Formats: sequence, C-alpha cells, structure tokens
Amino acid sequence: MRELLLILYLLTLGGLLAFAAHRVKLMWLYARAVRRPPAAALPPLPEPVPRVCVQLPLYNEPLVVEGLLEKVGALRWPEGRLEIQVLDDSTDETSARIAAWLAARPDVATRFRHLRRGERRGYKAGALNHGAARSNAQFFAIFDADFLPEPDFLEKLMPHFADPGVGVVQARWEFVNRRASLLTRFQAVFLDAHFVVEQAARHGAGLFFNFNGTAGIWRRAALEHAGGWSDDTVTEDLDLSYRAQMRGWRFVYRGDYAVPSELPESVTAFKSQQRRWTKGGIQVARKQLALMLASGLPARVKREAAWHLLVGCVHPLLVAFSLLFVPYLVFLGAAQQGWFWALLNPANMLLLGGGSVAFYVTGQYFRQREWREGLLWLVFAPFVMTFGLAMSVTCTAAVIEGLATRGGEFVRTPKGGAAADRRGLVRRTRSRTLFAGVTCVELGLGALLLWGALYWSGRDAGYLATVLGLKAVGFFAIAALSTKDLLPGRALPSPAPATA
Repeated sequence: MRELLLILYLLTLGGLLAFAAHRVKLMWLYARAVRRPPAAALPPLPEPVPRVCVQLPLYNEPLVVEGLLEKVGALRWPEGRLEIQVLDDSTDETSARIAAWLAARPDVATRFRHLRRGERRGYKAGALNHGAARSNAQFFAIFDADFLPEPDFLEKLMPHFADPGVGVVQARWEFVNRRASLLTRFQAVFLDAHFVVEQAARHGAGLFFNFNGTAGIWRRAALEHAGGWSDDTVTEDLDLSYRAQMRGWRFVYRGDYAVPSELPESVTAFKSQQRRWTKGGIQVARKQLALMLASGLPARVKREAAWHLLVGCVHPLLVAFSLLFVPYLVFLGAAQQGWFWALLNPANMLLLGGGSVAFYVTGQYFRQREWREGLLWLVFAPFVMTFGLAMSVTCTAAVIEGLATRGGEFVRTPKGGAAADRRGLVRRTRSRTLFAGVTCVELGLGALLLWGALYWSGRDAGYLATVLGLKAVGFFAIAALSTKDLLPGRALPSPAPATA
C-alpha cells in the first residue's frame, strides 16, 4: 500500500512539475518577444477600404446590451463600408431593449441589423454562422455583450490585413471591474498572465495561439477555408483557431491594444465560465490533437500546440496532489531520506511555487509596466495560488465532461456585475447538481488538509502546518461562496426597457 501511495505521489508531482516547467518556458519566450525591436509601420489598406461586419452575439444580456450598442455604434469606418449585426437569441427583455435603443437613435440605427432566429440552434457558433450567411463583408469583427471597444478599434487593427496571409487579428482583454472585489482581483491576475504573457509569447515565437472569441477580427476567406464555426465543442473560438492555423493562416496578436470587458463578480458565475473553457479545451484536444501531431507542421509548433490544448489536465493533477499530499506526509514523509529527496523537495518548491508566482507577477508588471502592482501580488501570492488550487475541483469535473461528451450547451457567463446575481441571472444559468457535487468535494479536500495542518502543528512542523492550513482555507472559502450562490434567493425585477 505504501509503495502504491509513493508511486501515485511521484507521478502526480512529476506531472505538476512538467506543467510548471512549461510556464517557465513561456516566460522565456515572452522575454525574447519583448526584446525584439518594434515592428515597422503598417501599410495602409487599399482603396476602397474593405467592408467590415461587426457581429454582436447576444443571449439574455439586459444589463449590458445598451452600453455595447453605444460603443459599437461609435466605431469609426468609412460610410457604407460598415454594418453591425445584432445576433439576438434572447428570450427575455433584451430584445425589447435593443429595439427601443435603435428607435431612439435613428442617426446610427441605419448601421445596425437586428437579427432574430427561430431557435438557438448551435448557440454562439450558430448565431455567428447565421449572421455571416447574411452579409457580403470581407471581414468580421466580433464582440461579446460586456465588451466596450473604443472608436478607433477598426482603424488600429484592420491595417494588419494588408498582408493577405493574415487570417485573424486579436486584441488584448482589459477588465473595467478588476478592483471590484478580491474575487475579481484574483481573476484578473490569472487572465492577465494569459493575455499579457502567454498570447504574446506564442505569437512572438511564431507558434499557434487562439482567437479569444471576442475583441478580434476574422478575414472571411480564412473563416470559410477553415470550415466555419462549429458547435461540436463549447469553445468554438479555440476550435476554429486551430483549424485555420493548420490550413496556413497566420494570426496577429495586439497585446498593446486592449478592449475593456467585465469579470464575473460571483464565484458561481466564475466557475461556470472556467468550466466551459476547460471542458471546451479538452473537447478540442480530442478533436484536433491527433491531426495536429500527424501533420507536417514543425515539431516545435506541434509540441506547443499539445501543451496548449492539454493545459486543462493540470487540474486533475492538482486535485490528486491535494488528496495525496497529507497521506504521503503522514505515512511516508519521514521515511524519505537521501540525495534524491534532498533535491526533489527544493525543486518542487522552486518550480511549483516560485515559477507560478513569477508567471503571475510578470503578467501584472508588463500589463502597465508598473512595479508596484507586480510587487503587491508577491505579498498576495500564497492566496492567489490557494484560490487557483481550490478552483481545480470545478475544472477537473469539466475535464471529465470534455472527455466524455461532444458539444453541449453553451452556458453563457452572466454579465452586469453584482446586479446579475441580485436579479437571479447567475442562479438561472448554473447546474445545481454539478455545483453541489463540486462543493462537497471542495469541503472534503478542505477537511483533509485542515486535519493535516492540525496533525503537523502538534509535531513542531510549523511550515507544513501553515502550508496545509492555507490550502484548506482556500477550499473552504470557495465552497462557502458557492454555497451562498446555491441558496435560493429573491430575484429583483427586470428593469424597464429604454424608451425613445
């Protein structure tokens, strides 16, 4: 039994160290990318400028839809060369709010087309295909409901398409409510690492990266050549990104140009978002990884693509490590002596702890070249890491779903900040059974880690007790916040639609 425990512990630790080492590699690629000299000025687009269709896929977004319409209606592009499709699958008052907004602004309403489908077939992918079939535009810009592009968005990003090999230009996400709560601050740290470090690193190294579903522009030829949007995964953006790049289209990432958006302000909404992203990533890996590895692409491109598509597998490893760590310490920890263990334990701390902290601090510093923000997160790093560990239970359930299912419902993340929760929008979109089961596992892991902390606190091992106690607090905190969201509550009435 002890031998089996040791083997499982070492396998789990080895997998986590491999993912940690990959993060160090991404930071190295990012460092190389930022040292490169600035790119030459982009050539102007040929005259007449191409037709652009801005697509706004919406489903029950009453709290944010008017802000989106205001911002998109102000985009600058030559008259007659821009159309805006409001792809509205809503079943609530969102449609009435859109109609009222358009009626109140006849000066800009001519740019808009309010498109409704009979049923929400294919979810977001189906809505985008529906709109593309009703436009003759050469390019499609896409914005989710909570995004607020500046008027110069098209002017800044469209010139990249003067190169006929460019299929997509993606802007960075920024978050208007990053300081709303400790939850949004933690989310911003994780997402900044992706948008500031990962995306720029892969783009700078000539590797595959993904269109993020919004705040970007597609060339119609690339979209059609790759086969269009598909709903056989719940991350249609990642799926289409890989299909297009495997067919030779190049993607451009503009990390210096950001589009403001919104972070979920409840734990349940955040879990729902992470569940979809993780589940969809595994579905795309099932669908495309074998084709990728069998292709004639360079080996370094295939290796990084495999890491990218399989990144969700780190979550089952984190859950397994949380489950095995206390039994390992109690039954085997004192027995592990010699040079191997003397080297393994510092490597564990350096890569799993220091590497991850450096990854997130790098994202915070290079977002605005501000040292204070990065140094501040050195203080909060243990809590950020604990938060990420506690989220791994939700993402592990998503990995299992991704391995077992094809496609599935596109569960949107409710927009509108805390007001979305007060109006019951979060409760309407959750899976109560799944989230209740995940919460029970979180409580169980928290209890195990707390027992370990108490066990070692009585044996003069304060460091171990502190580490285990922090991990336990993370699991208990996530479980408690999730339980609060699961409790029934009175939803506030819907606001009245805007009137002319």
